[in-house]
Amino acid sequence: MVRFFPLAILFLVLTAASGIALEDKPLAGLDTSSPRATYQSFLAEMKDLEELYTSYRRDKSAKAAEAVLDAVQRGNQAFDLSEVPPATRSEVGTTAHALLYDILLRLPPVDPATIPGGDKDLPAAWRIPDTEIVIAKAKGEDGEERYLFSPNTVKRLQAFHERIIDRPPQQSSPYDNWVEETIGWTGPFFSYQLLRTIPGSLQETLLGTPIWKVALTSVIWAAMFLLLLLWSVIVRRIAYQAKPAWRLLWFLTVPALLAALVSQVHVFIAFQVNPSGAFAKVEAVASSIALYGAGAWAVWIAAFLLVEAIIASPAIPEGSYDANLLRLVARVTSLAGAGAVVVYGASDLGVPALGLLTGLGVGGFALALAAQTTIENLFGGVSIFADRPFRIGDFIHYGGSDGVVEMIGPRSSRLRGIDGTLTTVPNADLAKMHIINYSLRNKCVFVHTLGLRYETTPDQLEWLLSETRRRVGEHPKVEVSSGFPRVRVMGFGASSIDVEVRAYVITADWNEFLEVQEELILDLMRTVEAAGSGFAFPSRTLYLGRDAGLDAEAKQAAEFQGRRRHVRSEAAPARSSVKAAQGQPQTLPEDLPDDAPDEVSDEVPAGREQA
Repeated sequence: MVRFFPLAILFLVLTAASGIALEDKPLAGLDTSSPRATYQSFLAEMKDLEELYTSYRRDKSAKAAEAVLDAVQRGNQAFDLSEVPPATRSEVGTTAHALLYDILLRLPPVDPATIPGGDKDLPAAWRIPDTEIVIAKAKGEDGEERYLFSPNTVKRLQAFHERIIDRPPQQSSPYDNWVEETIGWTGPFFSYQLLRTIPGSLQETLLGTPIWKVALTSVIWAAMFLLLLLWSVIVRRIAYQAKPAWRLLWFLTVPALLAALVSQVHVFIAFQVNPSGAFAKVEAVASSIALYGAGAWAVWIAAFLLVEAIIASPAIPEGSYDANLLRLVARVTSLAGAGAVVVYGASDLGVPALGLLTGLGVGGFALALAAQTTIENLFGGVSIFADRPFRIGDFIHYGGSDGVVEMIGPRSSRLRGIDGTLTTVPNADLAKMHIINYSLRNKCVFVHTLGLRYETTPDQLEWLLSETRRRVGEHPKVEVSSGFPRVRVMGFGASSIDVEVRAYVITADWNEFLEVQEELILDLMRTVEAAGSGFAFPSRTLYLGRDAGLDAEAKQAAEFQGRRRHVRSEAAPARSSVKAAQGQPQTLPEDLPDDAPDEVSDEVPAGREQA
């Protein structure tokens, strides 16, 4: 019951009807400085418990019940419960208390002089003669060495008890079977007159607890969950119309109520109903699971509640970049916080935290492999939040599309296109794209090319350029700086004289820029008209003429010269071979004299007799 300290006040409320009043308890615990001190202190504590229990049976009051429970808790200090999960130590210690005393009552008394103690050198362990019950040296929570009944002894007490309980006690005690007394014990809420009305069939034990206690405990737990379910329905109806922060605050009351009810129910069952045996352990474990589950649930909601409360302030707009970043932080924080509560609760139930974390690590690795795309998108979202290439409401160019950013989530982002369509882009893909953020520019560029007619004279063109610079520069939204606005003749086009007009419009609002651009274009049209020129249409000039055909004489002369060169090139090798035989120098065909005889034909082309 000690582990439920956050709701100790609820214990007072619960037991106020029975008249329980807490009083100061002795600060001194059992003397466990040696095997002798532990053995004698435990027997002395049991003798005091006999008197307190006898007094409680005569007067079943809250004060007497608390004195009995206090004596039991002091007696539990004689056991080494380090290997017992914290969630069930109280139940295990109480059961061990009764088992051990029943066993010692049936063993011969041990002479204290034969037990190691005093100033002598103490052994690491001492065993009760002719038994397997061992008192061993152990280190307490305060770091001091103590002699306690060993963990192995605690585990085997049930087996020892079954082997010896049928033997008659060898030491005097008003109660022969303390285990049965523990099983039948109830708090002051149940009078002996009420207990006598319970049928004998319900007095039989189930999991070490009377059946009527099992049934009553089950009914109490069912009523608790029914009340919790009813409150959940009410909260859901109220929170449906509330703002996000208030909605989460209402939702937070559900795990808070669960924790309060579990604490109250466990205190009532442990103090008034008093289950025992294996059922007591089951009830204690169920209470711990419900309590830590409610804690993890509350931490999860509280993380989002804190973020929504911050977003609700005027400093952070609802759909802003910072609001979405805070919500992403809330998701990560809530997961980490709830996980920490679960790990702590598992450790309290006896599951080693290191083994649990190792299992979570292996499982997380397997999950990471299975959900690689999801994790990649999650880190992509984190990188987007870290780099801040755009915010909610920004107009951006991504990939080959344009759109307004509406939401940045942990897995994907939603962008509204110019045509009104909504596109969902995975964060991993979006983080790899080249992003152009139009909303972050401080000005817009105005650039247009005027195609003037070729009939425009140089004087007209000079006046047009000067007048255009003046008019564009006089616009209140146009930036005037060195070289801007710029109006220059860029060249001669296919059908026009091209004049480029470039200027910067001082605005980041695209709609305002379009309005200014419209005004400037209309003004340019008026300027061209005032110059007496006009805009050129795409055109092409076609020149027509007669074809004189080919020169026939030139053709015949060229053909004649071609045949002549061909014959001379064939005759040259024969002449060279004759000269070589006569020992004369050889002459290449190109070296033949122009007056060499023509061996092809003596005919001269008509009209070329003179040549």
